[in-house]
Amino acid sequence: MDFENNFVKPVIVMSACLDGDRVRYNGEILHNELVEKLKNFVDIMKVCPEIGIGLGVPRDPIKIYQTEAGYRIYQTKTGLDFTEKMKDFSSRFLDGLKDVDGFILKGKSPSCGASGTKIYRDKNAKDIVRMGMGLFDQYVKERFPLKPIEDELRLKNDEIRHHFLTKVFAFAQMRNLEKNTHSISQLIEFHTKYKYLLMLYNQSKMIQLGKIVAGYRKGNIERTVSDYAGIFYTAFERKPGIKKQINVIQHIYGYFSHRLSPAEKKHFLSLLKKYQSEKIPLITLLELLKSFAFRFDVKYLMAQRYFSPYPDQLYE
Repeated sequence: MDFENNFVKPVIVMSACLDGDRVRYNGEILHNELVEKLKNFVDIMKVCPEIGIGLGVPRDPIKIYQTEAGYRIYQTKTGLDFTEKMKDFSSRFLDGLKDVDGFILKGKSPSCGASGTKIYRDKNAKDIVRMGMGLFDQYVKERFPLKPIEDELRLKNDEIRHHFLTKVFAFAQMRNLEKNTHSISQLIEFHTKYKYLLMLYNQSKMIQLGKIVAGYRKGNIERTVSDYAGIFYTAFERKPGIKKQINVIQHIYGYFSHRLSPAEKKHFLSLLKKYQSEKIPLITLLELLKSFAFRFDVKYLMAQRYFSPYPDQLYE
């Protein structure tokens, strides 16, 4: 059993313009390298809210501005307000989503922007009061508060991209488990594979999930899986830092420490210190741990999603 790389395809809702559709306000066609890579590993559901509310291509740009009652979308050149149409479209579209694991939306967009959207003081759109989210994205966050939501600009960051892909693929695996689990052995296998990834993200919830598995009563598998999923989806809320990574690495290192030579131990611990001081990347330690797992044939570790949270081809 090598480090497993078998994954259920996540369902990702994506701004249509990121996949080359000619839906931008200025007719521009975009090409995104990450999107091209993702196509082989995820199912994409495309959306363009601005087309959805009846705007054409090309079109006069819309702006988002602040009022006491909340944000509104306005087309300054025509004087038309599209707030209610955007709200209606968003509700219809989001209500129709059944299986979805994450969202990649267009950065800085007044409709889709997950970050970097200009929020104006009033409908004249001259004074920017803050940078925020687009109106459609706000509805997405309200409807799917636990789902990973990012834009293509933030996903250029290695850590943000890794965190996003980890969540998306973990959620897809969990969704598949909810649909297809018929025995406690399936849930035990799932929990075993995700043990160290759960430890990395939220150790207290890892313990809670372990108790749910241990507390299973015969004939109650659907309820048990449902309870498990409810906590699992909340465990990945925060991107883990170096301290949490070191904690997991030390736990895994414990499988080998008594079998390594003094020189090997010294080398490993020196690498750990270098990682702690951010002089080397995490992947250096992970590859060394994986080589130890191969060397000592520790199949339990070879199955851990901590080492392969998503397909290797998506690593930069």
